[in-house]
Amino acid sequence: MKAREFLPFFSVRSVTPAMAAVLLFMGSAIAQKALGLHRFQLVDGSNPMGNLISDNAGSLYGTTEYGGTSFYGTVFKFAPPTKQGGAWTLTTLYSFTNTGDGARPTNGLVFDNKGNLYGTTSDTDAGGYGEIFQLSPPTTEGGTWTESVLYHFRGGVDGANPLGGLVSDEKGNLYGTTTYTVFELSPPWQMGGAWAFHLLHKFLGGTTDGTQPHDGLVRDQLGNLYGTTLWGGSQPNKWCGPIECGTVFELSPPAAPGGAWTERIIHSFGGGDDGFNPEGGLTLDLNGRLYGTTSSGGTSLAGTVFELAPPVEPGGSWTETVIHNFSSSSTDGASPMATLIQDRGGNLFGTTLFGGNTCYYDFTPYGCGVVFELSPPGMRSGTWNEDIIYSFPTTPGGPKQPWGGVLLDSHGNLFGATTYGGYTNGPCTVDGTVGCGAIYEIVR
Repeated sequence: MKAREFLPFFSVRSVTPAMAAVLLFMGSAIAQKALGLHRFQLVDGSNPMGNLISDNAGSLYGTTEYGGTSFYGTVFKFAPPTKQGGAWTLTTLYSFTNTGDGARPTNGLVFDNKGNLYGTTSDTDAGGYGEIFQLSPPTTEGGTWTESVLYHFRGGVDGANPLGGLVSDEKGNLYGTTTYTVFELSPPWQMGGAWAFHLLHKFLGGTTDGTQPHDGLVRDQLGNLYGTTLWGGSQPNKWCGPIECGTVFELSPPAAPGGAWTERIIHSFGGGDDGFNPEGGLTLDLNGRLYGTTSSGGTSLAGTVFELAPPVEPGGSWTETVIHNFSSSSTDGASPMATLIQDRGGNLFGTTLFGGNTCYYDFTPYGCGVVFELSPPGMRSGTWNEDIIYSFPTTPGGPKQPWGGVLLDSHGNLFGATTYGGYTNGPCTVDGTVGCGAIYEIVR
């Protein structure tokens, strides 16, 4: 497979002296054509952790966990240039203030058909339990977006600290997770009314259930919800002890309106070759197969990519297959944290937090992370094939540690954000090496 190049939104041939100053923050990576798109500067956000989404015009939307006017995080828009070779424009749509509006969004966003954005704030270490928010676009061009808090978590039966994003259905209902619940938020029947919160499941942990989902859900055509939990399950082992190594769960809607949802653990991680501690969410293909990652475990303890095939008969067992073991080397990644994406050919794309080129994180040479592709088995091979599309560079100030995943456009280009990097000296630096994070593109 031909390697992709890591390029900016503009061609290298069109770089002007003024633009070159922007590109210098990537240092020697320019020789590899590894050029950053935007480096966060704290005032416009810091440390993006979630996936990006796009609108029909090609603008990108996302969140940063920190930064902004009050340092409690932002929602941003990254708009394409109006003419070829021009600069993309980052606009902060909202800065959280932790005054009832939320704080510290740690995941991505979802659109509705009216152009409203929805997301969650975790409020972790900011004194609250988290919120579900809506951002409404301005009524006139150039106006300001309006934030509304649709629900405040109370830290009781309803849950606390939603770290994952949201998924919606055709009726506009929103579904998500907190550290110990799964919920539904239904829109009001009439304009101006209150959204209705419904608790769908409370995790029990231990050997009978999972606990602590760190990402959102995926929904199938029948309305079933699927997700992962970091801990819990029925496979005790030396790595996880009594809290167990994590699960994949299914939540099925009631047969009659008003009934209870039914949870089923469809896989418990054993902490051995099948990995443990799934941090990211799941990807559902057209045949009902689920794909996900574990942040640890596997043959090299660097994490795995797994496939779960649905049962042949209703009520039967799902079948798990590990399709890749990360090796934590200079030629592979380690610790995948984000949800995968899949193209029409069945190829999977994702990121790892560590691995690849050796660089230092907390004074340990873990590697700066990679973007990878997994191609499904072909006629000549029964195994999935991994290609490292890009290894984030060791260059001081280069983007590093992508906690979130990637977005695939119609041309096969990938977009994402790194949680750290972007500066050699400036805001968000620790010993002059960390940085506030950056936005990148990988061009086919």
